Amino acid sequence: MSESFKVVEAQTSAFQAQCRTLLSEQKRVTRLAEDIKENRQYYEYLEPMTRRLNAPGATNLVRAKEFPEMLTNLDACLDYMQAHSKQREAATYQSRYRLLLTRALTLIRVHFTNTLRSLAADVSQKVADKQLNDTTQSALLYAKFRVGAPEMKELGLEIQKRAVLTADAEEGSEPEYQSLMNELYQSYSSTRGRLVLPIVTRKMAEIAAVDDSVRDVVAFARNAIGFVRGMCLDEYELWGEWFVGDGGVYDFLEAIYEPLFDHLRPRTIHETRLEKLCELCTFIQSRYMQSGEDGDSEDEQSLKAYTGRKLDFAVLIQPALADAQTRLVFLVLAALRDEIEYFKPKPEDLEYPRKASRKSSVTVNGKQPVLSGRKGSIKGTADRPVPKTPVTADQDGDAMFDAQWGIDSKQSGDWFPTLPRAVRLLSRIYRLVNVSGQSPATILDGDVR
Repeated sequence: MSESFKVVEAQTSAFQAQCRTLLSEQKRVTRLAEDIKENRQYYEYLEPMTRRLNAPGATNLVRAKEFPEMLTNLDACLDYMQAHSKQREAATYQSRYRLLLTRALTLIRVHFTNTLRSLAADVSQKVADKQLNDTTQSALLYAKFRVGAPEMKELGLEIQKRAVLTADAEEGSEPEYQSLMNELYQSYSSTRGRLVLPIVTRKMAEIAAVDDSVRDVVAFARNAIGFVRGMCLDEYELWGEWFVGDGGVYDFLEAIYEPLFDHLRPRTIHETRLEKLCELCTFIQSRYMQSGEDGDSEDEQSLKAYTGRKLDFAVLIQPALADAQTRLVFLVLAALRDEIEYFKPKPEDLEYPRKASRKSSVTVNGKQPVLSGRKGSIKGTADRPVPKTPVTADQDGDAMFDAQWGIDSKQSGDWFPTLPRAVRLLSRIYRLVNVSGQSPATILDGDVR
C-alpha cells in the first residue's frame, strides 16, 4: 500500500513540475510573441504608408485630420530603427522611412505653395478689376491672407520642428529639412512681394515727384521712410500669422526697402550741403536707431504687446544711414583738404602767437584768469556739457557753433585760421560718424593718412 502511494506521489510531483515548466514556457512564448508583435508594427507600417504618400492626389492628404498622426508615426519608426540598428534590415527600413518623411514634408511645401498662388491670383484679379481706395486695398492684401494663415502655420511648424541639427551633424552644417523651410519662406516672400512691391514703388515715385521741386533730401527721407516703415510693420505682423519665429522675415523686408533706397541713395550721393547730410544722419539715428520703448512707435509697442515680437527696424534702415555717413565723410575730407591741409597762410595769419601773447598779458593786467591750456580754462566752458547732437547749420551760422561748443569768437580770432575751422567742422559731425567706437577725428585722421 505504501509502495503504491509513493509511486503515485512521485508521478504527481513529476506531473506538477512538468506543468510548471509548460506554464513558464507558455509565458515566455507569449511574451516573445507580444514583443514580436510590438516590434513588427514598426516594420508593417512601411507598405501602407508608401502607398498613401505616393498615390495620385496625395497632396490632398496634407489637409486630412490624420496627417499629423502619420508624421508622428514616421518619427516613431525612425527612432525605433535608430535605437535597434542591429536588427536585421533595420538600416534599410530606416532609409525608406526617411524617404517617406521627406515625401510627406514635401507635400506640405507643395500645398503651401499652391495655397499662396491661389490667394495671390484672387487678390491680384480683384485689385486689377477695380479702382480701390486704401482701405479696400488693405482689406484685400491682409484680410484675405489672414483667413487660411492658422492652417498654414501649423503645417509649416511640422517642417520647422524637424529642421533641427542632429547630434552627429558637422559643425556649420545646415539643419536637416531646413531647405524645405527656406522654400516656404521664399515662396511666401515672392508671393507677397509681387503684391506689395508695386505699391511701394508707386508711392516712392509719388513722393519723389513732390520732392523734385524742393530738392530736400531730409524731407524726402522723412516721408519715404515713414511710409515704408508702416508697410514693414504690417508685413511683419502678417508674417507672424504664417510662421513661428522671424526666420527669413528680414530678407523679405529688405526687399521691400529696395524702392526706397533706389530713390534715397542717389539723392544722398549727390547732396553737396554738409548741413543737410548732418541733419539726415541725426534724423535717422534719433528716430530709428534707438532701442527700447522710447524709440518705438505706438504701432510697434502695440505689436509687441499683442504678439510678443518686436521688429528690429534699425537693421533695415542701417544702409541708408551708412550711405549718409559715407557721403558726409567724403565732404568733410574734401573740406579738410581744401580749407586745412592745403591752406596757404597770409603773413598776418602767422602773427597769431604774438596776438595770443599780447591778449594774455592784457588779460593778466585786467585781473582776469590767465589761459593755461587746462580743461575749463576758457570762461564758461568747464560747466558747459557737450551737445548730444550736432548743430546742423550752414557756414553762416558759425556763431551758433561757437556758442554751442564754448568757443569765444573774439578769442578764436587770435587762433591760427585752420583751428576754428577744424573745431567747427568736427562739431558738425560729432556723434554722426562714430563707427565701432572710433571718434570722428580718428576716422578722418586715418582717411587723410
